Order: sequence, then structure tokens, then C-alpha cells
Amino acid sequence: MKKALYSILKFFAIFFSTMLIVVVVVGILFITSVYIQSKNEFNQIVSVKILPIPTKVYSSDNKVIAKFGLQNRIPVSLQDISQSMKYAILASEDARFYDHGAVDFLGITRALIADIVRKKIVQGGSTITQQLVKNLYLTPRKTITRKVHEIILAYRLEKNMSKNKILELYLNTVYFGAGAWGIESAAKTYFDESAKDLTIAQSALLAGLVKAPSAYNPYKHPKRAKMRMIYVLNRMYENHFITSREYKRAMNSRVTLKKHSSNIFGLIVAPYFTDFVRNWLIRKFGEDIVYKSGLRVYTTLDSKLQRYAFISVKTGVLKLKKKYDGLQSALLCMEPKTGYVRAMVGGFSFQESQFNRALYAKRQPGSSFKPFIYLTAIKEGYTPTDTIKDSPVVFKFNSKEWRPQNYEGTFHGTVSLMYALVHSVNVATINLLNSIGIQNVIKTAHNLGIREKIPANLSIALGSISVRLIEMVRAYAAFDNYGLLPKPIFITKITDRNGKVIYSNEPQLKRVFEPLDGFILTGMLKNVILYGTGRAARVIKRPLAGKTGTTNDYRDALFIGYSPDLVTGVWVGYDNNKTIFKGATGARAALPIWITFMSNALKSRPVKTFPLVEGVTKNVIDMLKAPEKPSEMKNSKPTIEEFYDKYFK
Repeated sequence: MKKALYSILKFFAIFFSTMLIVVVVVGILFITSVYIQSKNEFNQIVSVKILPIPTKVYSSDNKVIAKFGLQNRIPVSLQDISQSMKYAILASEDARFYDHGAVDFLGITRALIADIVRKKIVQGGSTITQQLVKNLYLTPRKTITRKVHEIILAYRLEKNMSKNKILELYLNTVYFGAGAWGIESAAKTYFDESAKDLTIAQSALLAGLVKAPSAYNPYKHPKRAKMRMIYVLNRMYENHFITSREYKRAMNSRVTLKKHSSNIFGLIVAPYFTDFVRNWLIRKFGEDIVYKSGLRVYTTLDSKLQRYAFISVKTGVLKLKKKYDGLQSALLCMEPKTGYVRAMVGGFSFQESQFNRALYAKRQPGSSFKPFIYLTAIKEGYTPTDTIKDSPVVFKFNSKEWRPQNYEGTFHGTVSLMYALVHSVNVATINLLNSIGIQNVIKTAHNLGIREKIPANLSIALGSISVRLIEMVRAYAAFDNYGLLPKPIFITKITDRNGKVIYSNEPQLKRVFEPLDGFILTGMLKNVILYGTGRAARVIKRPLAGKTGTTNDYRDALFIGYSPDLVTGVWVGYDNNKTIFKGATGARAALPIWITFMSNALKSRPVKTFPLVEGVTKNVIDMLKAPEKPSEMKNSKPTIEEFYDKYFK
């Protein structure tokens, strides 16, 4: 019996000893495996890449108009963080940070006792080093493997980095809520201050956010945030980080939060522009670079002009939307001498539709295409005073008849080219197109940057082609430049996080027609505003030129016009191409938006006139007078002095 019992005990002793050895060996192998795996993780943690920095996009007047990235972060060195902030985070998260190693066993024991007494988790035992590891690499899942990873990586960090460096990394990576990662971003988000200038009270409030950023958000939960701030101040005083006097002063001080001014209508004013920039950056550099590497993107956008554009489109469409729901509009403003896009609105609401109608919508330009025809005629030797028939005409195509009509339903007999353009006379323009040759006009349009295929038929005189608003604005910029076609530019420069320029874009101008031809065309388009379909724009009281555009059945309404400094195009219509409303001409639907924008855009700029060019003679100036009515075409002409006063002053 004793021998049998001995055998049984011996068996269990050997079994449990073997199991213990197996467990120890497996444990050692597991820890060794995790340690080996953690080598690459450690190298990733200590690399500079572990601090993902968002791309910042700046307007031409150096305002941040967008940030692209998963984390809003502005890295700073420890010496650029106030002493009070360092003390506050230590008091809140790890008061014995400089006294223990990677793991604080005393802190773990204290936290365990507190949790047992309260019968719930009230204290954490993780050190700042352990928290840093979790912030930088590990997932928040609570598993044994993750905890072992955390401890091993924490020991590696403590062995290879100074305490100050670890604290610096921690303060640059911890999340403070409201989209602010790192202390510098938090200081600017909550107080509009730099981290180096934070007061004791401000520091205590920010340190209190780390435990639960949403729960202690001072904007949403001011009382909770205040209580948490008091807790941190108490911890700072108990640990002798601040004196009694500093403690009392901080307790009695008033912490004023930064007021976050909401943009007009509760929306950012350049979403279509910045979305275009974001997509362009991703195509060029890839998502990782755009979202994590801290690029600085300098754009051509003028924030003041963009706000004017935003307001103009919103108010203009709202006036019409009371009756015509779902209506859309787009606006694009370009600086003709550089090609810089200064303002862009791609639709009524970016939240409702991200489709950018200023860049991608292919719509019919209507009569705003007519200047291409008149420019071609000028290049062919026609003058503004030359005449063209405006009488009923029938064109036959493949046994079908086309009888074009004027907008008013009347005919004028014989009109000058000036009169036909100023008053947008359809039939006269069609006859002119037929005279100068369709292919010549198509060539002119393509030279002016129109990329779409243009049908070789006479209906293009009425703007029956499909074209993008940006292409029309660019072409009109060439009219403004007297023949120099600019390359549209949205981004002027990009730098990396260290300020090194990695991309730059300089203005490019290409001559596509002669300066004198441009001067003559601008003179004709100036009369469109002074006497013709664009005369409502005279309220601006500056030298301006432009052209209305209206399509059949009133599906598209446009106005594209320019001053010597800016060229702007406005489109109004429905995405489904239905009629806006009967009588929705470019002058009624698009021009009011253009006037609102240009009035504001030009009000702070000096008044400029369109310049003279070589070859301008008395005869040229005389041809650019106010267009005579057809019945007055043989009347006497004003003197050069009289017209000069009207045209240039």
C-alpha cells in the first residue's frame, strides 16, 4: 500500500515538475519570441516617422485653409513646453516618472489596492513610458501578448532614451481631444497659445483631458473639466511641483477658452478648392505622404476673394432657390497675368454634393462662346464696323432645314459686327461664322485651351458645344491679356516638414493671338457691359469687359467677364440639365452673382484701365465707339478725343 502511494505521489511530482518546466520553457520561448518581434517595433517607435503630421494647406495670404491627415499635430521640443505643463502631466499621469524604471511596481501595487478598496478600477498603473508605447504602436486591446509587448518595448525605450526624450515624445503624441494630438496643437486649439506659454491653470486643464478627452471636453462639459483641473492642481501641489502661492493663484484664476468662430452658413468657404488640392496631392505623392509627412502646400487662393465668392454664390442661388429648388451654381476667378486661381466655388453646397462644377461639369456656354467667333473674324481682317446680314435665313443639312432665330424674335437687316456682339444677335453671328469658316473658329477655340471636341456645324455660333467653366475662364483670361493664354495654377509651392521645397509651379503664358486683336476684342466686350446684354454690371463703375451666355430652353446661364486684374466666370443651372425657368438668361441668373462678387473683389483695388498696345491708331479707337443702331449706321462718328474719354476714363 505504501509502495503504491509512493508511486502515485512520485508520478504526480514528476508530472507537475514536467508541466512546470514546460510552462517555464514555453513562457521563456514566448517572451523571447515577443522580444525578437519587438525589435522592429522598437525601431519604428524611435524613428521620426512615428509622429504622423498632417499636411497643411495655405492660402496666398498665408492662412491655413485645410489640413489633411489622421492626426492634427505640431511637434515641439521639450524645451518649448512650459515647465507647468510638464509638472501637470507628471502629476496627472505618473508623478514618480523620474524615480522608477519602465514599469512602476510600487504604482501598480498602489493602484491594485485602490481598485480593491473601491471595488472598481479607479487608478491605472501604467507609466508614461508604457503609455507612450501604447500611443505609438500598440492596439488598445487588452491581451497578455499586448501587455508583454508593452513591457518589453517600455524597457527598450528606457534603455535607449533619456527620461526627458520619453516625456517629450509622450507630450507630442498624446491625444487631448477636439482633434488635437500633441501639446502644441492642444495649446493652440484650446487657448490659441504656444505650449511654451501655458499657465499653471491652463496646463492643469489640458493634463486633465488625457484620461478621457471627450468626457472632460471643456466646451461640452465645463463643470467636469473644471473638477478635473482642480484634481490635477491638487496632485501638483501634493507632489511639490508648485508652491502654495502658485496653487492658490491657479485655483482662483479664470481659464478662458479660445472661441472657435464658425464660418458663414456653418461651412468652410473653400471646400471645392481644397478637395481638388487634396486629390491632386494624393495622385502625385500618395496617401501616406499626404496624410502623415507634414507637407506644407502653398496655394493661389485668396481667402478674402474666396469668401466673397462663397457669399455671392450662396446669396445669388438662394434668391432663385425660393422658387427653383435644387438649383446649382459655380464660380471661378483667375488672375489673368499669372493664371493663379484666386477663388473657386464648385456648387451650392459641398455637403450635399462634392461634384466640382467649376472644373468638371461640361455645359453649353451659349452666347458666351460668341467672342471666339468675333476674335477669329478680327484675325481674318474684319473690323468692328464691318457689316453682316441679320435677316431670315435657311440652312439645309442632309435634307433638313434649320431656321435660326434671334432671342427677341426680330431681325435687324444689316448690322455691324460691334452691334451683333454687343446685343448678342444670333443670326448675324451665324452668318459671320459661315463667312469666316467653321474650322477657323474651331482652331481658335482649341488654341485658347478648349479641350472638348467641337462639332463642325453652324450651331456652335449659339454655343452648342460642351465645355468646362475653367476652360472658358482661361480663354477669357487670354482676351484680358491681349493674346497671352495662362496656364491655370492652383499650387505655387510645396515643402516637406523641414521646409525643403519639393515642388514649385511658375506662371506660364503662351501667345495665341496678336495684342492688337486682343485690344479690339476687349473694346467690343467692354461695350457689351456699357451698352449691351451685360449693362447691369455698369453699377461697378470700373472698366470691365464680358459676355452673357444663355442656352436653348434656358438650361444654362453664364456670365464671364474681366477687369484688367481679374477674370471671373459664373454658371447657373441644374445638374439634370432641366430648364432653370423661362427667361433665365445669363443676364438674369448669372450676372447678378458675378456683379456681387466683382464689386467686392475690386473695391479695395486701385482703378485700372485696359492698356493701349502698339498699333492702336485713331481709326482703331474710332471703330470701338458705342455700337450704332442699324438705322443709324451712316451717322457721323465721334471724335477720337470724345471716344478716348469714354473708353479709357
